[in-house]
Amino acid sequence: MTSIFSAGDGRWHEPVYLRIGYGMPEAVRSPREAHNHLLFRWPTIRGEKYDSARSLCLQADIDPLLSDKARKMFIATCVEANVLD
Repeated sequence: MTSIFSAGDGRWHEPVYLRIGYGMPEAVRSPREAHNHLLFRWPTIRGEKYDSARSLCLQADIDPLLSDKARKMFIATCVEANVLD
């Protein structure tokens, strides 16, 4: 039996641009990149949406059907943390 869904490389149709601190703008192109940013690059003070975004981005890396939902949640989390560029 073959799968009708392919995860491909898991990239979003359009990157999310953010700037953390005084750094250069960064493009986040997939749920995996978003999850890595949330874990290792995110500001110390985290808002209410942080845990949901982290969880959803991790799930979307496995299930491509959640990719758009994860992108929207990641953007909302960026807005909450004031890092959206």
